Amino acid sequence: MNKIIWKLFSAFVFLTLIVVFVLYFFVSLKLQNNFELKISEELQSNAILVGDILTGDLLENKNEDIQRKIKTLAEKLDLRITVVDMRGEVLGDSEKAPSLMENHKDRFEIIEAVEEGFGQSTRFSDTLNYNMKYVAVRVDDSGNTLGVVRFALPLSEVQLRIQLIYRVVLLGAIVAVVIALTVAYFLSRSITFPISRMQEVARRISKGDFSEKVNIKSKDELGELAKSLNIMAAELQQKMENLKQMDRVRTDFVANVSHELKTPLTLIKGYIETLEDRAINDTVKARKFISIIKEHANRLENIIEDLLSLSELELSKDCLSKTEFDMKKLIDEVTLGFGYALDAKRQTLSVNHQGDDFRIKADSDKIEQVIVNLIDNAIKYTNEAGQINILLLERQNEITFTVQDDGVGIPGEDISRVFERFYRVDKARSRKLGGTGLGLGIAKHIVLAHNGQISIDSEINKGTKVVVRLPKS
Repeated sequence: MNKIIWKLFSAFVFLTLIVVFVLYFFVSLKLQNNFELKISEELQSNAILVGDILTGDLLENKNEDIQRKIKTLAEKLDLRITVVDMRGEVLGDSEKAPSLMENHKDRFEIIEAVEEGFGQSTRFSDTLNYNMKYVAVRVDDSGNTLGVVRFALPLSEVQLRIQLIYRVVLLGAIVAVVIALTVAYFLSRSITFPISRMQEVARRISKGDFSEKVNIKSKDELGELAKSLNIMAAELQQKMENLKQMDRVRTDFVANVSHELKTPLTLIKGYIETLEDRAINDTVKARKFISIIKEHANRLENIIEDLLSLSELELSKDCLSKTEFDMKKLIDEVTLGFGYALDAKRQTLSVNHQGDDFRIKADSDKIEQVIVNLIDNAIKYTNEAGQINILLLERQNEITFTVQDDGVGIPGEDISRVFERFYRVDKARSRKLGGTGLGLGIAKHIVLAHNGQISIDSEINKGTKVVVRLPKS
C-alpha cells in the first residue's frame, strides 16, 4: 500500500513543481516588466521636473548654473543627469565635465526625445564603463525646444532591485510548494488509508475472519466500495455459518442414517445366523425369528421410502400433483384411522373448525401425509388419558391447521432442530415408540413445497403446538 501512497504523492509533487515553476517564471517576468516600466515612468517624471527647473537657465544659456544644479539634483536623486542642447552638445553632466564629453546627437534616446518628446534606451556607457538605462525628456518653452534632459541609472541597481523581487517571489514559491506538498501528502493518505484498511479486511476475510468491518463514512466511490466489502463479508459469514450448519447436519445425518440402518440390519443378521446355526428345525422359534426379521425389514423399507420422499421433495416442487379438495373432510377421514391408537392410550381427540370454505388446491396425498405425521406424533408423545386438539381455521387466502397436545413437550434448545433428518429429542423413547425420525423433516418440505409455513411451539411437560399455514391455491 506504501507504493500507492508514494505514487500518488510523487504525482502531486511533480504536478506541484511544474505549476509552481511555470507560475514563478511568468510572475517573475511580469513583475520584472512592471518594475522596469515603473522605473522608466519615475525617471521620466523626475526628468520633466528637472527640465522645468532648468528652463530659465537654458533660455539664458547659464551653463555654470545648469552644471551646479544638476550635480545637486543628481546627488538627491542618486542617479546621473545630463543636459544636451539641440545640436547634441553637452551643457551639463553630474558625473563628468561637459567639455570632456563628446557630442550626443547620435544617441538613440536623444534622437527619440527630440522627435517624440520622450526617449529611452539601455546600453554600455563608454564614459562609466558599465551598462546603463537612459531616459531622456525634451524641454520646451512656448513652442521652442531648448534642449534635452537625460537621466541615467546603472543597470546594476536595477538588477539588485529585480533580484530582490525574485527572492521574494522565490520565497513565496517555496512556501507554496511546502504547503502544497503537505496537503498532497495528507490527501494521498486520505485516499490510500481506506484502501489499506479494505486490503487488511479482505486479507482477514480470506483467512475466514469476518469480524472486522471497514468504517468509512464518505459518500464517494471508496465509501461505496467499503460498504460493498462489508456487505460481502456479512454475506460470506452467513454462508460460512450455513455451510457449517449444513456440514453438521450432514455429519449428523450420516451418523444417524448409519445407526438407523445398522440396528435393524444387525438384528436381521443375528437372527438369520441363529436360524442357520440351530433354530431352523425349531418351528416355533423359526416362525418367531422370521416375524422379527420381517418387522425389521419393514422398518428398513420405511426408512428408505421416507429418504426417497425427502430427497424428491428437496430436489423439486414438480413432484406435487395438485387437485382441489376439502381440507375439513380430509382431516375427518384421517382422524377416524387413529381410533384404535387413541383408545389404547385412553386419549381424547377433538376437531374444531372456524370458517365456511375449506377448499384448497394442493397435493392431497402429501397433505394427508403431513396430517397423519402430526397426529401420530401427538398421540405418541402424549401420556395416557391426554388431550389432543385439532383446529382448522379458514382465512381469506390461506387455511391454518393446528395440532396441540398436553404431552411431554420439547426443550427450547431442541425446537430449532426437530425438523432435521433423524433428529430425536429423546432418542431412547423415540426408537421405542417407532418411526424413522424423518416424519417432521418430510412434513416441513411438503409444506414448503406448497409455499406454506410450519412452526412449533412447545414447553416441557406442558405440551406441543404445531401450526401449518397453507395457501388456498
